[in-house]
Amino acid sequence: MSCLKKIGLVVPALELGGGVPAVAAFICRAALRADRFDIQLISLSSSAVDDLGVAITRPGSWLTGVQSVDGVWAGRPFIRIGAFASELEFQRYRQRPALTNVLSCCDLIQVVCGSPAWANAVIGLDKPVALQVATRARFDRRLRDAKPKGLAGWWRKAMTEITDRLDNRALQKVDAIQVENLWMLDYARQLNQHREVDIRYAPPGVDTRQFTPSTQPRLAGRRDILCVGRLDDPRKNVGLLLEAFARLPEALRATSRLLLAGSAGPTPDFWLWAQALGLRDSVEFVASPGLEELVRLYQRAAVFALPSDDEGLGIVILEAMACGVPVVATRCGGPEGIITDATDGFLVPRGDAVALAARLQALLDSHTLNEALGRRARATIEARYAEEVAGEAFLEVWDRLLNRTDRR
Repeated sequence: MSCLKKIGLVVPALELGGGVPAVAAFICRAALRADRFDIQLISLSSSAVDDLGVAITRPGSWLTGVQSVDGVWAGRPFIRIGAFASELEFQRYRQRPALTNVLSCCDLIQVVCGSPAWANAVIGLDKPVALQVATRARFDRRLRDAKPKGLAGWWRKAMTEITDRLDNRALQKVDAIQVENLWMLDYARQLNQHREVDIRYAPPGVDTRQFTPSTQPRLAGRRDILCVGRLDDPRKNVGLLLEAFARLPEALRATSRLLLAGSAGPTPDFWLWAQALGLRDSVEFVASPGLEELVRLYQRAAVFALPSDDEGLGIVILEAMACGVPVVATRCGGPEGIITDATDGFLVPRGDAVALAARLQALLDSHTLNEALGRRARATIEARYAEEVAGEAFLEVWDRLLNRTDRR
């Protein structure tokens, strides 16, 4: 048997969970299925107070230097590595000997991150680098940085300006770029119009054996409007969904429920607003559902709603569609690349509660429309986003880069 090619899979804050580690897990599964790659998992510090880094404000760390430690994540071994002067955000994107040493035995480096700047930590090591990325720091933080408050707010805005330049540098230096949405695809192409680089739409896939449609009719009995995510994040804009729910006809609200789920619930202001609207008893939150419970929530939902202001992808959309649930999503970045409007789901303008309510009502009122869009949603996932299909994009990139390296 030929030797396996070793892929260094570099991910910020792998152990903290969330969307980026979920993509890393998907890539690990794709590599295992291919049976010709070995994965070395590496987690980079994303915190100013990381215990493995050298901190300006912790003189005791000056002598120990940047450290690394072994751990286990999702049943897989990984190495966590700190950063030098970790209070400064841009320092976390720099090379460090501890990281270079770990990557020395790898044939290729695959970076998975929210914004591209992280790839700077591995550029220039004489190894091909592929970058899977969701968005840009400037775009991701635009609402936060629009109105900075106090010295800390202006400091964070300054860090964003530096990170934005590092984002562009990474996009112009890596050997391949895999993006999760169409606007990022256009941006990466524009930035690299004067060089040849593999740039492709390559979102993660979903396990279509795990996320499957229910055999029970969705509009029988109480009808759940489901929304899943970190709902304390203002970018998720769960308040828009509450406003849309309030706009539904009273008779329809009487037989429906707004069902929210995720690792963090809505803020206290959301619940006060629900109370003021007289809808508190019509809204329920499920905290941190396990995988089996999450699948059941999808399967029992009449419709899935994504009211976000910004989504690099929206993995929850893929999961809902895999379960045959029709989706109504705002045009917030990721959904436009997944949903074909009025064919396998609905797209509405960001911040438009009237349009969101109208689409929700249409899907709650019509069994025929609901079933048709749900059926087409499942077909879309099977054709484009099943793990086996989506994983091929990454394997193709790796094979191409490794073949190019072998020919040197």
